[in-house]
Amino acid sequence: MNELLPRERVQLALRHQDTDRVPVDFQATPDAWARLKAYLGIGEDEEVLRHLGIDLRHPRLPYIGPGLRRYSDGSWIDAWGVRRRLVPHGHGAYDEITRHPLADAMDPSELDQYPWPQAEWWDAKALADEIRRLDAQGSYAIVLDDFGDPGGVFEIGWYLRGMEKLLEDLVAQPDMAFAIMKHVADFYARSLELVMAAVDDRVDLIWTSDDIAHQQGMLMSLQVWRELIAPHHERLNRRIHELDTRVMYHSCGAVRPFIPDLIKLGVDVLDPLQFSAQGMNPDEIQTSFGGRLSFHGGIDVQNTLPWGSPEEVRCITRERIATLGRQGGYILAPTNFIQVDTPPENVVAMYSEAHSLAT
Repeated sequence: MNELLPRERVQLALRHQDTDRVPVDFQATPDAWARLKAYLGIGEDEEVLRHLGIDLRHPRLPYIGPGLRRYSDGSWIDAWGVRRRLVPHGHGAYDEITRHPLADAMDPSELDQYPWPQAEWWDAKALADEIRRLDAQGSYAIVLDDFGDPGGVFEIGWYLRGMEKLLEDLVAQPDMAFAIMKHVADFYARSLELVMAAVDDRVDLIWTSDDIAHQQGMLMSLQVWRELIAPHHERLNRRIHELDTRVMYHSCGAVRPFIPDLIKLGVDVLDPLQFSAQGMNPDEIQTSFGGRLSFHGGIDVQNTLPWGSPEEVRCITRERIATLGRQGGYILAPTNFIQVDTPPENVVAMYSEAHSLAT
């Protein structure tokens, strides 16, 4: 097979058809980006992506809404009204939530008075311009990671309500939980319409998410998820398909019990395949669902990439491609953002091995 263009390669893989090699994707924290660029001697992000042969691009929707309030202690209030603060750790820093604005709400009727963000606060035209800029450099598959701030209906819900409180609501006050997530889904639905009107058919994957599992099991029962969370995703997924693109759904953790329902909801691609979690056997998942579902991820950012040797990374990469890619439908990628404690030589080993397996 003659070498394919990146977008062609991704589209063929998502149709479970033969490709010249498995498509590959890349995302990393800013600190990991800086370390990798220093190792490669490359100053620009786009040059790094081309050097590694990455097939997908992740343009972002720039925020153009009202100014965000910032405080002298370094914290700020984001567009959802959630107060955050950058908390450093041994290998960088992460945003942490310091105030959940709906924590004290008592009744769903109060939510109508909440200052919900507007989809127009993010610039769909600028996103379309960025995609045109990328198209001038090469034919890449385009993934839209979020509409505004990253997160899903459940995840943004607990940002607003608090994790413990929203989990309690799922059982003790389900009307409140459902109403909060409906408001979030309404925002995403409106954002989807604005974005797709601006970019036409140029987005290949819409990334949706909700971390609904931890490493040892589910965060809620299947029945609760089906009644209170899944309906919002079903509505969004249906519209994404009507707009002629695909759904990539993200949840870390032990999501194996959810997979049959996710397929019914219209999920096309499952991300990130955290095989270190309970019940996440790559061969079993591929055997059970590979004909109905595509996969994105699979290379562990907790152990393999930061702590394995380059040869161990190469070995795992070969195993993942052989298992998850045996019916097509696999995009090789890390299981989350590559962290700064990952040796750059391991990053290079992962992608060079994937390229070496080209047919």
